[in-house]
Amino acid sequence: MESQLKRSIKMNSKEVLIFDISSEYGHFRKYNTTTSPLTYSIPTRTAIAGILGAIAGIEREVADGVYPEGVIPVQELFSKKNTDIAVQIINPVKKENVAVNLVNTKVSFYNLTKAGRTQIEFELLRDLKYRIFFAMDNNKVMFDELTERIKNKRHHFSPYLGLAQFTATVDYVDTKDAVLTENKNNEIIEIITAVNLSLLNEKEKPVEFDYSAMYSANNMPIEMNRVREVQEYSEVLIEKNGKSIKAKPDFYYYIEDYGNVLFL
Repeated sequence: MESQLKRSIKMNSKEVLIFDISSEYGHFRKYNTTTSPLTYSIPTRTAIAGILGAIAGIEREVADGVYPEGVIPVQELFSKKNTDIAVQIINPVKKENVAVNLVNTKVSFYNLTKAGRTQIEFELLRDLKYRIFFAMDNNKVMFDELTERIKNKRHHFSPYLGLAQFTATVDYVDTKDAVLTENKNNEIIEIITAVNLSLLNEKEKPVEFDYSAMYSANNMPIEMNRVREVQEYSEVLIEKNGKSIKAKPDFYYYIEDYGNVLFL
């Protein structure tokens, strides 16, 4: 009986790599800002795919939509179909505006000496730290390679948080089984990660708000194709200080010693 229960749990579980990413500054540009770029409060799913690609050494395209022979683009390798990614806020979200020197392409696009510089104010994240939960069911070789590289800080390319000057520190935390759990009674579940609102039961109040908490919801890119066209957006809810979110998902994953997570 006990072995049958263990087999049942294993069939409804997945191996999850847990690691932290941090930096003094970061910027994950909102798609609908132009002159003064604003940032999301957490890295987008597509940005995390890029970080994983840098660690693994996945080559980028040599031209728009053209990749070296035999290379699977990170957008496809770490797509929703192939992988699961969840984000937990560790350090409270802090933002500040910083003037950044850029090339003034309005004067000249090709002659950098003639173009000169212009200052643009960027909204940046400050002292950011996130915990990433990553699963890859159909490619154990890649999963094990990423685990080994993160454990030993053996990154192929330097990972960064949104802009190349914001080099990321990546720290291995753990490898655990995440057990799929169905919320049969539509109960309030405490979720430790950012919540994709499309995964909640909308028949009743899907979120129980704590009025002492600080919530933020943004429409974020979830999936891109190989030519960087966004294929899916979703409304994602966070609590800025890293508190758990009380919600009613149809299902969630329980990770022992960590809590309940929802993949984006």
